[in-house]
Amino acid sequence: MDPDTHTALYGAARPARSPRGTGVAVVAAVLWAVALLLLAGLGFLALWAAADTGTTEGIPLHWWLIGLAVVAAPIGLLSTPAVRRLSVPARALVSGLALCSIAVGLTLWAA
Repeated sequence: MDPDTHTALYGAARPARSPRGTGVAVVAAVLWAVALLLLAGLGFLALWAAADTGTTEGIPLHWWLIGLAVVAAPIGLLSTPAVRRLSVPARALVSGLALCSIAVGLTLWAA
């Protein structure tokens, strides 16, 4: 078939999208899921411990500081120039690795 006829009938040829980032995105999603599951479990145990002691004055200050550090670490990592140059799935993987390591460390510390 003549290339001009093909273009007229079907439009310009478009290359297929590369599935290169799919594996990285899946690993990043698994890391984020594990980290969020661990942090949710730690939060549940912390609230259960607070309810068991009978304190009603609220969440202690050191829990707020730990929560702030858990949130600030991946955000600080994502704002570095080296990470900003990465693709979006790679950024999700790097921040997921940081958050998962923090969550595992807190879990081991609490156990």
